[in-house]
Amino acid sequence: MEQSKKFDPAVEKEVARQFEILRFGVSEITPEEDLLSMLRHSIANNKPLRVKCGIDPTATDVHLGHSVPYRKMRQFQDLGHIGVVIIGDYTASIGDPTGRNDSRPPLTPEQIKENASRYMEQVYTVVDKEKTEIRFQSEWFKDVTLSDVISWAGQTTVAKLVSHDTFAKRLEEGHSLGLHELFYPVLQGIDSVYVKADVELGGTDQKFNVLMGRDYQKHAKLRPQVAMLLPIITGTCGTQKMSKSLGNTIGILDEPFDKFGKTMSIPDAIMLEWWKYVGNLDATRFAEIEKGLKEGSLHPNECKKQLGVAVVSFFHGEEVGKAMREQFENVFKNKQIPDDVPEFKFERGLGLLDTLVAAKMVPSKAEGRRMIGQNAVSIVDGDKLTAIDHVIDESFVDSVLKVGKRKFVKLV
Repeated sequence: MEQSKKFDPAVEKEVARQFEILRFGVSEITPEEDLLSMLRHSIANNKPLRVKCGIDPTATDVHLGHSVPYRKMRQFQDLGHIGVVIIGDYTASIGDPTGRNDSRPPLTPEQIKENASRYMEQVYTVVDKEKTEIRFQSEWFKDVTLSDVISWAGQTTVAKLVSHDTFAKRLEEGHSLGLHELFYPVLQGIDSVYVKADVELGGTDQKFNVLMGRDYQKHAKLRPQVAMLLPIITGTCGTQKMSKSLGNTIGILDEPFDKFGKTMSIPDAIMLEWWKYVGNLDATRFAEIEKGLKEGSLHPNECKKQLGVAVVSFFHGEEVGKAMREQFENVFKNKQIPDDVPEFKFERGLGLLDTLVAAKMVPSKAEGRRMIGQNAVSIVDGDKLTAIDHVIDESFVDSVLKVGKRKFVKLV
């Protein structure tokens, strides 16, 4: 057995170093001893591990919550391993049933391709593109026969599939459950066979699906992958998981100033959670921050500003991160206008609501109405604008329009 072997001390030292880095910020590693064994073999034989993570191309916008497993993939890559991103073009035709009470409409191949392209543009801001393989499920599933499907079905049981929390809940509550939906975890598991994954990354809500990969690899006489599960982080609201539908996200495509400002808006109660999962630090630095907050040597507001710098710096560079802090302090402490306020050539005579939408200050008229109703729209050094149909005429030229605390545009 491996425990009885004599290992190279240099290899063991590197195994310990990599394991210490990789286990920080992870909710679960199943099984840990397998990961240690894989790292040992990888280092001793100079053979990178293949670290898999799938994307659901039904969505196009990536937020900080989505980035958590890809940050872990980047850590693997920085240690010399290979990231394998699976584009779920076949599972997208089913729709991930996780957390849903009904079936999700399937996408067309054209929609999937377009969504995947936009998604990966954002993921590449996190992972190392040169150490990333992009694989579409259609590479292997397009040639699958009915015999293959029956074989895969024979390697699991209906009882096991319907024990999946989501499936069990839907059946218990009397909701429909399509036969095709039972194949979602099956297909995700088969992916691991085809790409020969050593490790699969996923959220804690994906545990069932990730462990299916281990089962199917065993049947295929392959070394079973290690399941590495990452947390579902809390959104900016401080109470619910980060979700675009809840409006509590920080998007990868958000402007640097918005990223910093939204980070500053989070409750102190979740600050350490964010430091741990999106703060880009190691266990030692995290312990220092945690100790500083507990002992009072690190003020929560200063800690949050440092977090904002860390979040922005990860995507835009350290200089930009520091500049956003300075800009934020100028705007909110000294009540100045940011240096780089964009200009917008507005249509004279247009109503306030239409102007906000045209200037992309709000994503929709519904959001514009909400912001106006909350007295969140104003002219800098001027009055609040409280009427939806307020006419924006020539008198507004060179005025700076402000929405909320962080959005500014100069009207020209």
